[in-house]
Amino acid sequence: PVGRGGERRAIALANPSLGGRPFATPTLWAAIQYLMPGEDAPEHRHTQHAFRFVVEGSGVWTVVGGDPVPMNRGDFLPQAGWNWHAHHNATSRPMAWIDGLDIPFQYLTEAQFFEFGRDEIGDAERITPERSRSERLWGHPGLRPLSAAPATPGSPLLSYKWEHTDAALRDQLLLEREGFGGTVEPGHAAVRYANPHDGSDVLPTIRAEFHRVARGAETAPVRETGSSVYQVFDGSGTVTVGAKSWTVTRGDLFVVPSWEPFSARSEAGDTDSDSGGLDLFRFSDAPVFEALRIDRTQKDA
Repeated sequence: PVGRGGERRAIALANPSLGGRPFATPTLWAAIQYLMPGEDAPEHRHTQHAFRFVVEGSGVWTVVGGDPVPMNRGDFLPQAGWNWHAHHNATSRPMAWIDGLDIPFQYLTEAQFFEFGRDEIGDAERITPERSRSERLWGHPGLRPLSAAPATPGSPLLSYKWEHTDAALRDQLLLEREGFGGTVEPGHAAVRYANPHDGSDVLPTIRAEFHRVARGAETAPVRETGSSVYQVFDGSGTVTVGAKSWTVTRGDLFVVPSWEPFSARSEAGDTDSDSGGLDLFRFSDAPVFEALRIDRTQKDA
């Protein structure tokens, strides 16, 4: 069971090229977390910046600083470091999501701190609102509240709903078909999750994006300094990293190391993708490289 001490039921994704350390890349940590029906994950906080991306199910609320935030498939939930947080499953079904953190980066810089919180959340937090307080204040597209300013680094919006992400990607591809601009390249729609306060990345050390590659389209190879982790949210296709290519389907995760060329070809159809495309969630350490002025990108023709 999940409880004090073990804290979370999570399987870390260990990159075999990193000497047995439980890291996905030299700077990024990725895991699949699972919460059973009626189960709670106790409160704690840590300096590592983190997010949750829901891959299956609904019915879990993460409670961040006393604010219950609903989690549903496709939702992206950033959480800056040193915020108290717990989870509770209010349904009769299990639920799974991806945890992404900058643990390897903070481990390398010897900057990690952790504290236990309460063993149990209170009745006022064990509720199931359709929208969190953060969404009610910060979740209105293009509108910034004049009454508030973020008190901590990172986005004050604690949930980016799948319905908005899906609509943005769908509209980009529709605009392309109508003869207007909007896509990154033919058949390739993409969005970046942004801080509604100032447009910056949602977390100081992690960038998060969502890409949709229409069926039959292929992205041009791109090299970037810094590493990335991808999750196949929906659809199928072939990805190429460096000199290696392999097929991917819904639920797969893979890593793109620094300066290795990456491209993706969509082979998705109506039977394996709700959108008809290859849907890829991506997170990277790009903000760190940009802050240090060592970022570099090269896109092949």
